Amino acid sequence: MIHGHGDDLYRSENRIKANFSTNVWYEADTRPLCDFLSHHLEEIFHYPEPDAGSFRQVAATYHGVAPEQVLVGNGATELFYKIAHAFAGHRTLIPIPAFMEYEDACTLYNHHIQYAEHLDIRHIPKDIDLMFICNPNNPNGRIWEFGEIEALVRNYPDMVLVVDESFIHFAPDAVSALSLLPAHPNLLVVKSMTKCYAIPGLRLGYMLGNPAIIENIACFGQPWSVNALAIEAGKYLLKNGESGLPDAGCLKIRQQEFAAQLARIPGFRPLPSGTSFFLIETDYDTRTLKKYLLQECGLLIRDASNFRGLDAHYFRINTLTDDKNRLLLDALQGIDKMKLIRYES
Repeated sequence: MIHGHGDDLYRSENRIKANFSTNVWYEADTRPLCDFLSHHLEEIFHYPEPDAGSFRQVAATYHGVAPEQVLVGNGATELFYKIAHAFAGHRTLIPIPAFMEYEDACTLYNHHIQYAEHLDIRHIPKDIDLMFICNPNNPNGRIWEFGEIEALVRNYPDMVLVVDESFIHFAPDAVSALSLLPAHPNLLVVKSMTKCYAIPGLRLGYMLGNPAIIENIACFGQPWSVNALAIEAGKYLLKNGESGLPDAGCLKIRQQEFAAQLARIPGFRPLPSGTSFFLIETDYDTRTLKKYLLQECGLLIRDASNFRGLDAHYFRINTLTDDKNRLLLDALQGIDKMKLIRYES
């Protein structure tokens, strides 16, 4: 899915006052990284390491694993496509709603996909080879309990479980699956630098797992997929960026207050979430609502109708600052239904 993601700010000609459509950390202090990269600009005149080897080493040290257990990608999304390529034609399970790139990557490589809207982890089909989960889940913020993940890798040893932890820094109650790696060679854990460090334009992510699986998946990549500045940024952030990570506890309190205020507006029903972003069920058509909010208010939301399992009465938003949250609250409270009609497609 090249288009259809939440952050389609690049397509808008309107001045955006607040972008609720993306889940990237919005209060990160990016000045230290900018200063650091300004001293490494000459790196762009040379080829980067073909496998981002120096960042791979830093990531391995950071997590206390061997470099052979780490695979670096051009964002987490590239890693999902590599996994799908390595398991081409296999039987794959995707709980829904879910990040659409799992499905798109698996479709590209002819997987036999099964979808589970109400998953019972005690009854996974025995012929499933691969399963994707996101913790916390995009788009609904659902938290997977550590015991659930442990049960999946323990009870289904012939199934490879991919745990996408791209948003785990935004969820105070989510527990990483990394401690399960030594005992479970059928586990892959994907980490994104994009969201928590606020570098979506650099595209950087990595995956940890059993060396044999990592080596196999690496065969389906291409050299130089990670650029030189991204490599330097990744090393810098893992060594120096802890202080800039979100305070997940404070962010969750702000999200709960925001959702409670939205719930008081007729026609909008926020759904429970364990993280800063959440779904809202609405009486309106969200495709029309998105156009209205963009054109009339300069606000961008994520139309969630293209998530499998959802429809045109769901949209996703991220929790921003109190001032920006108030902009959306006021806009939804004061919807001009006559103007809204003009944006119906």
